[in-house]
Amino acid sequence: MSDEKKALAGRTVLVVDDEADMRFLLRVTLELAGYSVVEAAHGEAALEQVSRLCPDAVVTDRMMPRCSGDELITRLRAAEKTASIPVVMVTGTSGAQSAADGVLMKPFDPAELVGLLGDLIDRGR
Repeated sequence: MSDEKKALAGRTVLVVDDEADMRFLLRVTLELAGYSVVEAAHGEAALEQVSRLCPDAVVTDRMMPRCSGDELITRLRAAEKTASIPVVMVTGTSGAQSAADGVLMKPFDPAELVGLLGDLIDRGR
């Protein structure tokens, strides 16, 4: 295992997307980088996962049923326990502002996602 992967061992990222194929792609990308990955299919499920696991970071889509990525971020920021969790939005919607700590457009560059997440986690968002 590389030194970089050893540094990420034990770090958990919650991937939130209503499309199973995108969750799979994000999971594989992040697991290859050394992260542990947990998945949620929408924002409500993500909030349940966050309350149980308190992940090191969240990667979310914007457009999802039940609770959008923007609403998820708002709710995470509103709670003291989750306000400092870094959030990266990976979206196909351009032009809109987001409260995420980073935004990547689909299709995303896997190396850019891994680098951005690492930077956000290392600096504590």
